[in-house]
Amino acid sequence: MSRFMLSHYRRNVFLLMAAYLVLLLLLWPLTKSTSSLPLKAAYTLLPVLPMIAMLWLIARRVMDSDELQQRVHLIALSTATGVVSAASLAGGFLCATHVVELDGDVLVWIMPGLALVYAATRWLIARRYGGLGCA
Repeated sequence: MSRFMLSHYRRNVFLLMAAYLVLLLLLWPLTKSTSSLPLKAAYTLLPVLPMIAMLWLIARRVMDSDELQQRVHLIALSTATGVVSAASLAGGFLCATHVVELDGDVLVWIMPGLALVYAATRWLIARRYGGLGCA
């Protein structure tokens, strides 16, 4: 990815994350005080829109990468999916047997967990290939 494209990508990531945070901080408190179910659903789901845009942006970045960078992304995403899926499965079993009591709110952490494991794995794999894709 060229330097210009990378700076454009980073700017868009920053803007989408800022939009997500603003929507979350403004709308999340309103969900608890709103009695209208459609309005509550709208307040709850509106912050998801910047995350969907972020996923599209990441997919475009991967598709525009060369074959080696795509391989790095694929290995990192596969590893992250496996780690988070295994953790979710273990957590589900622990909740089902009442060893651990968790609310459904814990599901909010699956996407950030996936993103963190993906970023760490991608960084490690990129280092293995000589730093390619660390930007």
